[in-house]
Amino acid sequence: MINENDPSTLTTSGRLLNYNNAIKDGLQTGLRFTELMDQLIKTTDPDELVTAATELADFTLDSDFVTFPHQYSHADYYLLFMSRMLELHDQGKHVILQSRDHHEELTQQLTPLGDRGTFNFRVETSENGGVYYRERATGQSLFYLNLERKMFRFNSHALTQLFIIDLHDSVPADTIKASVGILVDFARYLKEDYGYSVDFNILDAANRQNYAVRSTDLPAGVVDRLFVMAAQNDYMLTNGVNGNGAEIALGRGIVVDIFNNQLDGQPEWVLTVHDDDQEISWFDVLLRFDFMRDWYLENLTELEITSDPLIFG
Repeated sequence: MINENDPSTLTTSGRLLNYNNAIKDGLQTGLRFTELMDQLIKTTDPDELVTAATELADFTLDSDFVTFPHQYSHADYYLLFMSRMLELHDQGKHVILQSRDHHEELTQQLTPLGDRGTFNFRVETSENGGVYYRERATGQSLFYLNLERKMFRFNSHALTQLFIIDLHDSVPADTIKASVGILVDFARYLKEDYGYSVDFNILDAANRQNYAVRSTDLPAGVVDRLFVMAAQNDYMLTNGVNGNGAEIALGRGIVVDIFNNQLDGQPEWVLTVHDDDQEISWFDVLLRFDFMRDWYLENLTELEITSDPLIFG
């Protein structure tokens, strides 16, 4: 009996026919890939864009009989998607894609930052899936993106380390603000266009945002130290309105509170930032006020703003 799945039972013609069909299937896969690439590069429809990016991010181009020697990695398609997404919102000039010589590999620069930062995506191989957007030289993963789960999460630790610490002495605050603003815009477009679940974290400027700090039982000395540093810089720290913690007015309508937002008997220390226009985040406070930055970094073990533990744990 002839079994098409068992080559030893096939005639010579049958084997050749199977071989030829496998070649056709491989070439059809290649054609499907080019269709998706056309869609990713050319479409002006946001839904078509995310559909192409999602499929390409998990696309297997090679087959047993047809292989393509020059290929971009799955992570590179996320860079293309991010660049195109910004382009569709007239923000394309704020990022620059670069391809390395001699082989296919993409990197990205944020235009305001120039060559002081080079970025790419790293594919997460655990069951979480998704990718991390990282600065290549430092390895800091600034955010996590999952197209299938429609999830986006900023990482406060990496944002602080790269922009508040590493680049603080060499890059003006306005340049850092503009660079981070590109990432915020990208996240906002994902939320507005596709309904993504987005945690802006330390970059969230909404007055309602409570930034939970790492220490659930904050030592009294941490707040006491802020009293001293505020006075040294001609600011007054007052007791919190709810009887615990403290409050400081930084001018221009900006007020920072740190207090125990205790829920169900469980302590949870949080920072809040209030301003009339809801344009100032905790990240902005760290950029604008050196003594607040110094206080935060001196007590980072206790004060670091927490990020999604399931993603950045």
